[in-house]
Amino acid sequence: MLGESASIVLYDDRRMSAPAQATAKSGWLFGPLPDLLLGCGVGYGLLLAALAFYGSEVRTGIAPGLLPFATLLIGAPHYGATLLRVYERRDDRRAYALFAVHASVLLALLFAVATQWLPLGSLILTVYLTWSPWHYTGQNYGLAVLFLRRRGVALDATTKRWLYAAFVLSYAIVFLAIHSNAPGSQYTPPLYIADAYRMLPLGIPSGIGDVLFDAALVGALLSAGVAAFRLLQRGSLGAAMPSFVLMVTQALWFAIPVSMRRYGLLSEFEPFAAQYAGWYFFWAALAHSIQYVWVTSYFARGRGDFPGVPLYLGKALLAGAAIWCVPALLFAPGLLGRLPFDAGLGALVAAVVNLHHFVLDGAIWKLRDGRIARILIRSDARSEAAEEIGAASRRGAPLRALGWGIGAISLAILAGSFYESEFGLRRAYERVDLPRMQTALRRLQWMGRDSAQNHLHVGRVHAARGETARALLAFQRSVVLYPTVDSWVALAETLEGAGKTSEAREAFEHAHALAPDVATIAFRAATLSTRLGDTDRARVLLERAIASDPERKIYQVTLTRLERGEPLPQDAAARESDAGAAATP
Repeated sequence: MLGESASIVLYDDRRMSAPAQATAKSGWLFGPLPDLLLGCGVGYGLLLAALAFYGSEVRTGIAPGLLPFATLLIGAPHYGATLLRVYERRDDRRAYALFAVHASVLLALLFAVATQWLPLGSLILTVYLTWSPWHYTGQNYGLAVLFLRRRGVALDATTKRWLYAAFVLSYAIVFLAIHSNAPGSQYTPPLYIADAYRMLPLGIPSGIGDVLFDAALVGALLSAGVAAFRLLQRGSLGAAMPSFVLMVTQALWFAIPVSMRRYGLLSEFEPFAAQYAGWYFFWAALAHSIQYVWVTSYFARGRGDFPGVPLYLGKALLAGAAIWCVPALLFAPGLLGRLPFDAGLGALVAAVVNLHHFVLDGAIWKLRDGRIARILIRSDARSEAAEEIGAASRRGAPLRALGWGIGAISLAILAGSFYESEFGLRRAYERVDLPRMQTALRRLQWMGRDSAQNHLHVGRVHAARGETARALLAFQRSVVLYPTVDSWVALAETLEGAGKTSEAREAFEHAHALAPDVATIAFRAATLSTRLGDTDRARVLLERAIASDPERKIYQVTLTRLERGEPLPQDAAARESDAGAAATP
């Protein structure tokens, strides 16, 4: 959010309460405890320390059910705060029209095209995941400068350059992790791993990437050390302490965990294990959201029409819920889109919403805007501004009421979809509660969250209970919504069990087209082809199975007997191997 040119400094003491005046004079925003925990990142450091020892329990036990709600309650206000800043007032909408209207329309068009043209969606996802750490870095740097200025630490140009270099090189470390071929470089959050879209890393060769990574790490350490030394020469440790904490937070978000994974250090602690890199990016994103809401709440408090922190956060929550929910509803399967939410639509919405946030955010925190400077630097916000805002608010009341109504409905839909996904599907599936799963499926369909994976789970429950007709309906719905290897294999196995050999072979062929290197699928399609008398196709499929898994003797034996015209072996182990569970390549 905050760049070098956008540091919130002071508010008009004449309009503050006595405690607020004391806070401003002390150099804090809301006070030492909330500022250190929420703004400077001490809370994240404590969380990371706990996750180092209990990360597995949180990831597998608590997080699946609670994190979606945490994302809604924390992440939505984070986006909503920017929307309020740009769109709530007419003068702001006019001042930022290039970004509020033109750039927003362009992103909306790109989103619509990407729902149909998947390569564009992958490109959008890649740009978002690459830009996101830079956005976080800019905010940490801006807050570090903010505290230095508020606390009277002299920040000359040379010191500022060293401080800026420390943050930029920290970002360079994570950029190389994202786009390098080196082991341990994975940095994609689980939420954004979708079937339809893929992260497209640059693929920096490991030799070049290693050199650049080492240089960035050494440079970041050197820059941070020089900046800290120069700051201590110009102010006390206490005055510079919040900024030093932010430098440590930046390192904990990026440089430290990425370096640990890169060099294989402390991998016994989950935050530093390569396989959980994306998971801990997600925690950093939540910490960033909290930090953003904290500082934007303080900024909003300095404007003439601030309604109080609870109401402001409530408005931000509704605005953020709307921008997350409405695109997903409009482009759900059956309306304007074709991708289910969990197969790629959700990842695309997240990418475009974040890019919209980055674009707006980069435009609105500029001190050359006189209105912002009055609050951020000169602390002379005028009371007449509040009167003008009040008049404009009355004129736009009906439209604003409609907007808040959409936000409230969106919030209800998001909360309901999270609840039904967790309690109506995941937990019901674990206890094999089919009626509850079916109820959840219907409700999620109404909320634009129809899912091929959910229908697959329901079909498997029906199949396990011997309800073949219902299982077939569920599997067919799954492949219609979004065909996956697992759904085609489940459908093929059920059709084969029902004696529908031709249809089963066709379903296995679809699975084989999606996973041509999975030998078990090719083999099963081949055996069905022989039953149907299509020996030419069976031969091709067996040759592919042998090429994919030459150690499996049954494949070569089957091909040899087929060529001799002999009966094929009935090898249950080969036929019933992990074609379903391990079908995905």
